[in-house]
Amino acid sequence: MRIIINQSDVERIIAFAVTLAPEEACGLIAGEDRPDGVRQIRKVYLLTNMDHAREHFTIDPREQLNAIRDMRANGLKPLGNWHSHPQSPARPSIEDQRLANDSQASYLILSLADPGKPILHAFHIEGPAHARKVRKEELERMEEAMDFQVDERVDITDVVCPVTFVKTKVALEELEDGQILQVHLNDGESVQNVPRSIKDEGHQVLKLNKNDDGTYELYIRKRGD
Repeated sequence: MRIIINQSDVERIIAFAVTLAPEEACGLIAGEDRPDGVRQIRKVYLLTNMDHAREHFTIDPREQLNAIRDMRANGLKPLGNWHSHPQSPARPSIEDQRLANDSQASYLILSLADPGKPILHAFHIEGPAHARKVRKEELERMEEAMDFQVDERVDITDVVCPVTFVKTKVALEELEDGQILQVHLNDGESVQNVPRSIKDEGHQVLKLNKNDDGTYELYIRKRGD
């Protein structure tokens, strides 16, 4: 099956998973199965892993119920789920296969094993529990224009942790609640630690884009004190 996902949703998944690493992150995907046989992901849900574990996840049932209600309200079909592998490849583990009980679902797996090169793949899993059949699905990313306006920019490629976070925090303090900061940062510790620290401060990580030169653009919405 061919699956289409918006690049912005891929970036949301990556940014969310990075902030939770080394724990697995998880969520649901929703959209439609088009008449041409293409599965179109229209919305991605970033949910809580109640296990807070590195090698398995359990989606918070209350959040899952709210997500299903939101799908129904917006005319979307549940298409499956996604989760991250903080330290292993983007393919179903034995436990992933054991728990894959919906033969109609698509399972998206994000690998963060190489922090500078996150990898997202999609899979179909079916068959009895003792003999699962795993098939990789074609996953196509669709580019979208950014749906927000950047209010301020800061370059932190010239500093190292923990000064990277300090410089980002100072820049955010200059903004009004709801405004958006674009941060130009390096690979490695910066891209691993800054998004997580920003989320811990209560701000919203909107996107995390990788540039051709290996640096990143981090987009943050400031939240009030």
